[in-house]
Amino acid sequence: MTMNKYVLEDQRVNCLSVIHTPTLREYLDFANEAYKNKGGINGQRAPLKTKTAQTIRERMVDDIIGGAVLPPIVIGVIIDEKLYDEIKSIKDDFSFEEVRKKFDTASLSIIDGMQRTTALLSAVQSSVDLYSKTIRVEYWLSTSMNSLIYRMLVLNTGQVPWDIKRQLDTIYEPIINDLHDAIPNLDIQLIGQSVRRTQPGQYQSSKLIEYFLCFSSRKTDVDLKEKVSEDFARMDAIESTSDNDFLNRFKIVIKLMVDLDHEFSRFRDDNQQGRIKSGKDIFTSIPAGAGFVAAAATYIYGPPGFKSSKVDCDAATEELKSKVESLISKLKSSDDQELGMFLQFAHLNEKLSTRSSKIGQYERDFFFKAFEACFKYIDRLETLEPCWQAK
Repeated sequence: MTMNKYVLEDQRVNCLSVIHTPTLREYLDFANEAYKNKGGINGQRAPLKTKTAQTIRERMVDDIIGGAVLPPIVIGVIIDEKLYDEIKSIKDDFSFEEVRKKFDTASLSIIDGMQRTTALLSAVQSSVDLYSKTIRVEYWLSTSMNSLIYRMLVLNTGQVPWDIKRQLDTIYEPIINDLHDAIPNLDIQLIGQSVRRTQPGQYQSSKLIEYFLCFSSRKTDVDLKEKVSEDFARMDAIESTSDNDFLNRFKIVIKLMVDLDHEFSRFRDDNQQGRIKSGKDIFTSIPAGAGFVAAAATYIYGPPGFKSSKVDCDAATEELKSKVESLISKLKSSDDQELGMFLQFAHLNEKLSTRSSKIGQYERDFFFKAFEACFKYIDRLETLEPCWQAK
């Protein structure tokens, strides 16, 4: 719906679209400010280094110096409700420029145009006169991270794509901040940090992205190395993120998993024959987390392909939350011996020792069935043995 000739509102997912025409200096100063804590703008996505990419970028630099007009760079920004309402009434670049000063640059993401920005940086090094050149920047502004993810996925689908993880990485920091704020006992290990898990509640950012895709697809077998699987994962994510409550439900599920992880990790038995000697070991590898979030998504939304109303999904989410929190309370009051009896490491290690030509997929399916049974019969569980035996 057109608010005026300057601002368009996407009422489908509550986003504002603004085409801004700053000078190149204004844009680069603003973008570099946004990334000053991450080693400059190139830290978000390094320039592609293939010979073809370098050739294309060199041609782009020459075109810029020659006076070419590039397609708009697309930037996403999370803003508060007050600023959202204020921007609706803006009608010119000058007014937008004043409001833009209020943006939290930490919440800014270059959705589409990182390579163009790299080319622009190279071009101004060759000719400082280009700093006064006018460029087009399209801002997508939303109060909801969920809406921004949805808009980003739709924008990139059908183009020469980044892989799905790269797409999610474009708004990676705001997602991480969102999860971090919502789950205090979640320790997110960023790119470049140690990948060795030493404490419960520690998860690599790449794992959380994969869990996001498992949750949105309600499947454990998200193989992003396969093009067809990647396309389906993207479409699943688009459909799921069109639901404004999706990210909130995902955060609830991740918090439940992290809380369980902390309780499981209180028990250790070094005499176990198998790789699971501590409760911390359960969620150390991806299969257990993938199985947990996919089983939770199936509980909330139904199997893949099923459609559920908001009322039904809200009710299922609250029911699942209540059930798992009840189990967590039970574990908190258990002593070491009782916790070990409940976890049944011997049965778990026996199942995980099964030989399979596709061990990764076997374990994902195994944990999906285990947690599916856990959620279904959680009130009747005396131990996790029935879950480890689930088929």
